[in-house]
Amino acid sequence: MVKKIGMAALVLVAIILVSGEAMAETREFLMVTGEPSWEAKPGEAPVADRNRGPVKKMERYTFHPGFLVVNRGDKVVLKIHDIKGDKHIVTIPAFNVPETQILRGEEKTISFLANKAGIFEIKCTNHVDSHKEGPMVGYIYVFDKR
Repeated sequence: MVKKIGMAALVLVAIILVSGEAMAETREFLMVTGEPSWEAKPGEAPVADRNRGPVKKMERYTFHPGFLVVNRGDKVVLKIHDIKGDKHIVTIPAFNVPETQILRGEEKTISFLANKAGIFEIKCTNHVDSHKEGPMVGYIYVFDKR
């Protein structure tokens, strides 16, 4: 009898481990906003900056980390701290995350359920192209465990 109960428990554990939904976890990340920049030294030639052409100075806004990995079914909690830039307007369109404005010095929390697999953008709609020091985009890879 004990062996049957033990075997049944092992089978149940195996079913839970195989089931993607049963393994869902809350994944929490701290992200910060960054601003790498480059400026030509005196006498140094300009460099090409995408659609702006030759420039002697360029900046880009970024998320750090810029690439996150979670499992499908996980609850994702992003704590985004704005340490560079006056404001960022963050959204994750693939998961219907509405725009969240984050001002310099603020930390805001964005949560969503990673209910589909693939690679999706975390975007700042304030920094969309090189003329606005962008695009400011991070990526979330949702791994399909099944």
